[in-house]
Amino acid sequence: MLMKKGYLKSKAQMLLFEYRPAIWRQAAFESVSGTENKVVQICKEQLRFTNEIVEMLRSNKLLGEKLYWIIYVSYMTERQPGNIEDILAGIAQKYGHIPRRTYFRLKRRAIKMIDDLLIEIA
Repeated sequence: MLMKKGYLKSKAQMLLFEYRPAIWRQAAFESVSGTENKVVQICKEQLRFTNEIVEMLRSNKLLGEKLYWIIYVSYMTERQPGNIEDILAGIAQKYGHIPRRTYFRLKRRAIKMIDDLLIEIA
């Protein structure tokens, strides 16, 4: 299974871990109360901010696109992957095949880059 909330170590991981639940909350509140609800607006802002930060990964000249897809498939798809094989298959579909070991190495690198961006912004 993917990382549990109690084991999050960085601001980037916390931000990414909350992305999928924000999508679900937004959809739930929109269906009940419409799009003008304050909670819906907060969800939209959280999603926008996370998308902007993750898009910044693409600016890395050597690995930007690969790092983006690793984070996107791992944390930002509407349906949560069930295991690492689901994640690697999703990355292969969007970007191309990467080995399991490379995935973990590049995921750590992407998280570190997002943490650095969050420090810059703060």
